Amino acid sequence: MKKAFYALCAASTLALATPATAANTLVADNITYTLTLNSITNGGLTGNFTLGISGINTGSDTGSGRTGINAFAFNNAASSVSGTSTGFTFMLGGLNSTGCDSSGAGFFCFTNAGYTLPSGSSTSLNFSVTNTTDAWASWSPSFKIDWTGSKNNYDLVSLPIPLNGAVPEPATWAMMLLGFAGIGMTIRRRRNSQVLAQVA
Repeated sequence: MKKAFYALCAASTLALATPATAANTLVADNITYTLTLNSITNGGLTGNFTLGISGINTGSDTGSGRTGINAFAFNNAASSVSGTSTGFTFMLGGLNSTGCDSSGAGFFCFTNAGYTLPSGSSTSLNFSVTNTTDAWASWSPSFKIDWTGSKNNYDLVSLPIPLNGAVPEPATWAMMLLGFAGIGMTIRRRRNSQVLAQVA
């Protein structure tokens, strides 16, 4: 019985501590997008992310001929004020078929009309965004991307993208601590019972 309890506590703790990975991708036109929250810094205000993209110009890609990324955008977690991504310029506002449009309140956008894709079928874009409040841990992103290529301004993806969060939310930390406390108390009781049995 006690072994089953240990196993249950351990499984519950791991389930809470480990972010689910099965649904943390967006597939559109047979291209797979994965958004990962790598860390939260600057007192909770700055989110550091990686946008992984795979399946580019493969046989299953419904729009072959992609040569670059004109822009990509996300909705604000709260109120974004600045951002960085190598080779891209940060702008507030949304994205349309010509790239970042400096409008559409509630979005931030990264633009680079001259960005060309590296060789191969995948790429990844690292970016950081700073908010005025710490809301990254509970962010539910809406994603947009505008590709360049032989079908210029095609495949303007505008869909929600699940966040692969490596940073547990405060409620998750609390549940983890409770789980560890329960395991610790059970182990302590077991040791005390063994000591009493030896004394008797």
